[in-house]
Amino acid sequence: MAINNYMNNFNINDGQSTFNDVEPEHDWKAHSQRHGGLLGEATAERLLQRNDKLFLEMKGNWSRTHMNKSGNIKTTTHRDGGKLFITREQSNCEYIAEVCADYRKYAEEGWIDPLAPIGEDGKLTYKWMELPEIIAKDIGEKYFDGMQWATIKLDRVMKAQFYMIVERDYNQYVCHPTGKLPLPFRPAFPNRKLFMGTN
Repeated sequence: MAINNYMNNFNINDGQSTFNDVEPEHDWKAHSQRHGGLLGEATAERLLQRNDKLFLEMKGNWSRTHMNKSGNIKTTTHRDGGKLFITREQSNCEYIAEVCADYRKYAEEGWIDPLAPIGEDGKLTYKWMELPEIIAKDIGEKYFDGMQWATIKLDRVMKAQFYMIVERDYNQYVCHPTGKLPLPFRPAFPNRKLFMGTN
């Protein structure tokens, strides 16, 4: 009974933030490969070195290949000359580029996409891009210290930088008409392996 009374007096819609209008801080380094957030070369080496038997078995040159459930991404993990490599190949990249080119052509002709996102004015807009998974991973490794797209899109500056990279380097996967993405702001273009995100 006391619990019910307490719950009835508790108003979750009082308009107050649990953070008192202070944005929570994120430690983006926790998601990067160099700082041990994700499994990278250094982490794999440390894990293997702690298991002497496994380390000796894995010390030479070896290779392992895996296909994803859809059968369109082949991931090869191999060790060559004492270094660990991960190679990814996606078989449907050309098809995705063709779909994006068709979408862009129809969008420039004025066709309306009923599944497109709704803009701030309440009207339908166009989808921005259709990016193959291996390219998204490649951008994360080259520019964002190994972060995945799921982490990058949580920060508005890094998300805008990601879109700028796609617009410049992988324009064939941009679906928006004219190939330019309608970014609300354009931060500094990120350098390779330079972490540029802010909260």
